[in-house]
Amino acid sequence: MLYKHFKRGINIGGWLSQYELTATKPLTEENTRKHFETFIKEEDIKCISLWHYDHIRLPVSGYLVYNKEKDCLDYNITNYIHKCINWCKKYHLNIVLDLHDTAGNVYGAMDKPMPLFTDNALQEQFIRIWELLAKEFLDTNGIVIMFELLNEVSDASGAYPFTDITGENYDFSHKELFLWNSLYKKCIAKIRETGQKCPVLVGSNGQNSVVYLKELEIIDDQNVFYNFHYYEPQVFTHQQAGFSEEMREFNRVIAYPGDIHEFAIYLDKNPEWKRKHALVAEELRNDRALMEKLLKHAIDFMHNTGRELYCGEFGVISHAPACYVEKWENDLTEILDKNHIGHALWNYKQLDFGITC
Repeated sequence: MLYKHFKRGINIGGWLSQYELTATKPLTEENTRKHFETFIKEEDIKCISLWHYDHIRLPVSGYLVYNKEKDCLDYNITNYIHKCINWCKKYHLNIVLDLHDTAGNVYGAMDKPMPLFTDNALQEQFIRIWELLAKEFLDTNGIVIMFELLNEVSDASGAYPFTDITGENYDFSHKELFLWNSLYKKCIAKIRETGQKCPVLVGSNGQNSVVYLKELEIIDDQNVFYNFHYYEPQVFTHQQAGFSEEMREFNRVIAYPGDIHEFAIYLDKNPEWKRKHALVAEELRNDRALMEKLLKHAIDFMHNTGRELYCGEFGVISHAPACYVEKWENDLTEILDKNHIGHALWNYKQLDFGITC
């Protein structure tokens, strides 16, 4: 079911999430309103359809869509989502509705459990947002909408290792004790109470790392699917990224396929970055063999669980040499398609990875 409806997609980040990075400054009420009105329009959705994508992934910020004081959805924001749904119906595109951030979520925090996983009020708010969204988008006849509970989860209560990066020596026999597994099950139960039967997507730990798919506890709901993101090696996909301290300092143009042994040397000299890049810290080549080695974690997950997977983000920074980007993306999508793993490119517009202005 998943691959049938969500085979080849593209993200439209920067519209209803991360708008602080894309809207005209200063972020006045007028500038913000203009951003929401103009950043994505019907012609963009038409263009995506003409490029033969079959779905979009629509990141939405919990801070925008939920009014805490009134305990309701902000209908200024949901109206944009409804408008996008109508465009997608017109141009035959399915939608992944991704909650890209929410109160208590701390991107990349793995040294201790983040507030979302330890504060009952924040968990109740997270579940409440999805209860309201499930009711709001109960009737979406004509296209398939899949709910993605939370983007790039970081759960320090899991078996996320400090030394054994692949988790081969960790005990996964009590997955129900991991805080993300507990929270996502409660959230899905509340969604189903509304009568909403749409597919739901649950991401892996370690910012949707392919390695930590094995931490996920699988629930008895055949309309729940699981997902990961793929940006490895970041020395290639994020090369010379201005927002990344280590990439600014390393400052190399990286080829694909190509040699990355200098990055291994850099990480040895700068161990503060080694854990972040531990999956590739000892690798010398950036090539299809490395890609297949890392994606084996995804293939093993599907074989072991019998569940379909989805790769919700992949891509290469816009200023990387186009000839290398094309080869990397072609190899990746070939492997994903061969294994019936649907995927969505990051990103349609701006945010350093955009394929349009």
